[in-house]
Amino acid sequence: MLGGVMGLPFLHVHPSAGVIVSHAVLMTFYVVCPAFLGGMAQWFLPGLLKGGGMALPSAARIGFGVLAVGVFLLPVMPSVGLALWSVGVLALAFNVLATVLEMRSIPFRDFPPLIWAFLANALSVLIIAPVLLAFLLRSGMAGGGPEALLTVLRGSVEMTLLSVPSLGIIMAALLPGQKGQGWVTRCAPYAFGIMGLVPVLFWADHLFGELSSAAYKAGLIMGLVLPCLALLVAFARDLWRTALPAGPAAGWASGGLVLLLAGWLAMLTEPLWAPQGVVQPGAFMLGAAGHQLVMFGSLLALSAAFYGWCGSRLVPQGRFFAIFGMTHAAVTFVGALCSVLSQLAVPAALLMGTSLFMFALPAGLVWYGMLVERTQGVTGFLRKQ
Repeated sequence: MLGGVMGLPFLHVHPSAGVIVSHAVLMTFYVVCPAFLGGMAQWFLPGLLKGGGMALPSAARIGFGVLAVGVFLLPVMPSVGLALWSVGVLALAFNVLATVLEMRSIPFRDFPPLIWAFLANALSVLIIAPVLLAFLLRSGMAGGGPEALLTVLRGSVEMTLLSVPSLGIIMAALLPGQKGQGWVTRCAPYAFGIMGLVPVLFWADHLFGELSSAAYKAGLIMGLVLPCLALLVAFARDLWRTALPAGPAAGWASGGLVLLLAGWLAMLTEPLWAPQGVVQPGAFMLGAAGHQLVMFGSLLALSAAFYGWCGSRLVPQGRFFAIFGMTHAAVTFVGALCSVLSQLAVPAALLMGTSLFMFALPAGLVWYGMLVERTQGVTGFLRKQ
């Protein structure tokens, strides 16, 4: 909702530095990364590890509290908001890493791809957060503005924090119950490990060291493009040999994959189609459109995990719940496509606003079931655990 407010036209007539930074980084830093390490990890990681829960539940509560304060300070004091993001998301990353190391009942070789995505994202945060804190301290002492922050946060950091969780969720939703003989299961430890570590290490060296721009771009290709391509090839091979699952979670994941692929392709091919000379205000920019598609693809991937969790918690609601979930995914997908074109800004706003309100139904059913279960001692809408 805060991101929607940041996108209102009147805030872009004379935007403040905080509005500029918030609108640029809110989705990646305050939605995708905390939702994946905080929400999705709490929901799915104990079951995947066959353990007894999370190792540091208090760290998750502390991280949520710090992030809640930081997100409201971000538009007003972007440096303070990002500093609090670093502290809060570090607490979530420590919880994930401690849970994988301490609470697991299965060997590492039997980990499904989603666990490797959790590990890679947590390791990325362990590198990004301290380096970002150091940069904020140096930038604050030097009087750096929003342009410096955006230059640092765009690129490898943002793509790593968006791509790793999205691919992990999509592959878990479209290849449920895959055993160890699949290509994705064999490729995931190496691909996610490289995607989570190599780009951010090159970013840190480029930021504080003497790494050249050419070496930095080469590191991005080796650390993001090549492992992502290998993972997608393995995913296509495994998907070809299995039937595509049905249900809302698969619909959301499929839409997210389409948007991610379109966004990555647009960003990679932008130099071939970039306009020459002075760019007119409001002109269509392929790279910016691709960046927006990647962000919305990540949002659809998170929604796939959300619907998967609701489906696992709720007593089967029959055909209505499946139709509603697929309709919700279609509305969000079309709204994301419309948002790329400035001429379709009004339909995009209406569709995305409708999508936001539609999340209330599955969430309300789960919360009502939890309330009934706690107050009346009956299962109600919820499955027996």
